[in-house]
Amino acid sequence: MGDVLLCEPIVAALAARYPSAELSVITRAAYHPLFEAHPDVARVYTPDAPREAPDLAVDLQNRARTRWMTRAARWRRHWRKRRGWAGARALLGGPLHRDYRGGPHQIERMARDLGLVVHGRPKMFLKSAWVCAVQPLVPVRPFAVLVPCAGQSTKIWPADRFAEVGAALAADGLQVRVLGGPGEAEILARVARHVGTALPDTLCLGSAAAILARAAVVIAGDTGFAHVAAAVGAPVVVVFGPTPPGRWGPAPAQGESVSRDLQCAPCADYGSGSCRFGHHACLTQLPSDPIVAAARMRMRGFG
Repeated sequence: MGDVLLCEPIVAALAARYPSAELSVITRAAYHPLFEAHPDVARVYTPDAPREAPDLAVDLQNRARTRWMTRAARWRRHWRKRRGWAGARALLGGPLHRDYRGGPHQIERMARDLGLVVHGRPKMFLKSAWVCAVQPLVPVRPFAVLVPCAGQSTKIWPADRFAEVGAALAADGLQVRVLGGPGEAEILARVARHVGTALPDTLCLGSAAAILARAAVVIAGDTGFAHVAAAVGAPVVVVFGPTPPGRWGPAPAQGESVSRDLQCAPCADYGSGSCRFGHHACLTQLPSDPIVAAARMRMRGFG
């Protein structure tokens, strides 16, 4: 989800480059809300949906399937996510090459390689139906949202640390809500047992984004909802462990990245199933205090 949303500035740049063109986005159905309300996007398709061959196809995945999907286009551009030895090490899970440990950000990499000019970080536009649908779930008082889940286990900050952050913010007077995706109800309940209320893990992406847009502050790991929160204008604090904040983190105006200063971190471009060093210290030894402090500095409409 985060990778798809990070493509939004490229879509906006293409719209500016070709103002008379009709832009379509192809992505999984679950991610359609990321672009359904976008003013520059005419249609959003699933990969297997029938459609006319475009004049220009910009492939930001560069996989065998996407190359096959774009074969009928008159012109094609394929962006290579990973290059050379640095890319091979990132793909195969080896020690992270120095070229991947810092910036530029993934968005700037895409824009530079495609010869486009981007303005700012991703934006997600909301449908009024999503906003109306979540009104019963939005607290009257200012609230914080905790997102304790991630796609890779090595990117998950311990649930009890999220609970500590929630308890500190609740003591400040905020309501606390805990958000995750399908199949993550157990960890949401584990955090919410200590503080706050778990939101349904069956929320569609559009509804979840509408809730995040109303939050005083969002605290998340390096996961898709962190990007969504920033894209809808919520102040966000992102907890980074094995992955590089300079490559994946929010812009300073959008939020703050918090991580431990370790020689072994960042060690992975996307995270992995286990810590290659066996200690996972980048997250297990990261206390809640700096995250609480960052959240208090970033929160809006409160205090």
